[in-house]
Amino acid sequence: MRKNSWVWSFLVICLSVFVIAGCSGGSQQTEGENSGGDAKPSGESSDTIKIGVIVAETGPASALGKPEVDVARLLNKQLKDKDFNGKKVELIIEDYETDDTNAVVLMKKMISEHNVTAVVGGTQTSTSVALMGVAAENKIPLVALGVLNNDQFNEYTVQAPQSNETVLQNVIDYLKDNNIDSVAWINARDGFGQTGLPVFEGMAKENGIEIVAKEDFDAEATDMTVQLTKIKPKNPGAIIIWSRPPGAGIIAKNYSQLGIDVPMIQSHAVSNQGFLDQVGADGVGVLVLGSKLNVLDSLEDNEQTQLFKDFAEPFIEEYDYNPGPFGGYAYDGIQMVLQAISEGNTDSESIKKYLETISYKGVTGTYNLSPDNRNGVEGDGMAILKVGESGWELE
Repeated sequence: MRKNSWVWSFLVICLSVFVIAGCSGGSQQTEGENSGGDAKPSGESSDTIKIGVIVAETGPASALGKPEVDVARLLNKQLKDKDFNGKKVELIIEDYETDDTNAVVLMKKMISEHNVTAVVGGTQTSTSVALMGVAAENKIPLVALGVLNNDQFNEYTVQAPQSNETVLQNVIDYLKDNNIDSVAWINARDGFGQTGLPVFEGMAKENGIEIVAKEDFDAEATDMTVQLTKIKPKNPGAIIIWSRPPGAGIIAKNYSQLGIDVPMIQSHAVSNQGFLDQVGADGVGVLVLGSKLNVLDSLEDNEQTQLFKDFAEPFIEEYDYNPGPFGGYAYDGIQMVLQAISEGNTDSESIKKYLETISYKGVTGTYNLSPDNRNGVEGDGMAILKVGESGWELE
């Protein structure tokens, strides 16, 4: 009886060991399939490289972000038929709704769930600054679409738009060409609005231009007649506005209503269809630091104009409006990452190093970046525009 009991116990133990071993082996196989040497994190496949695009399609900055998101969507369609050394590239596009906190959440999600190798985004300056921190923390290259000051960059960020120095040189040239030696300055109290004055003050001093008045306004304000009324008695030779829609459009309408007859020069943040729609007839005559993309039909035929048309014409055919400079920023930002990938840089660190020294002819301008010059795009894609009866005109 004892012998039979011992045999039975032995058989039960053997069976248990077999079952446990079988279950353990099955578990190890599943884990190996999901996280072995060739496994990829969620959202990544071995033959697809993903680039994040984070822009303000909706919310107060949508006049700037709408062309950016449309550019990304059009490029995503075109990328389906392209091959990069045996790999595909996909854009993961998100709308941060003009909310910087939301932009940070979206970038972290792109990194953790989609395993993006680079990010292009931050329609606004404040958003680009917020995304820079996530880029550095996760060692992901960021091409910022907002304008940053030279002291704001970290080693993982480069910039698609021109620097404030490059943009404001156009203002200095205009003032000197028109013998204007005094100006008034008005800016919004937001990330972008506050970046311009410190740069302009130094440039104005170097060129003998006096700033006779300085005013600012809340970015969400709905009337700026107080600021304009304060500066009018100072008799400036021109008024410079550093803001984006809708504030920039409101102040342009107030300027028209008050009958001020000195030139108003608005920043490149208003060089878009949204500004034209907002100001209507009240905006006629306002000068804007814009892009040659806005006036394609007025440009002479040359290599640069053809570059503009190759970008803008398919966009206009698809969406029935001009992409303007903000569409150009997104296009150039994405294209620079694609150029890096096409030359064999398929991981975040190698793309980061490539972008730091990239030479690239873009629709925004000619890029020659370096670790010490991360916003080194020339002003050759810019022009001073005027709001005309039928839209943008070259000044």
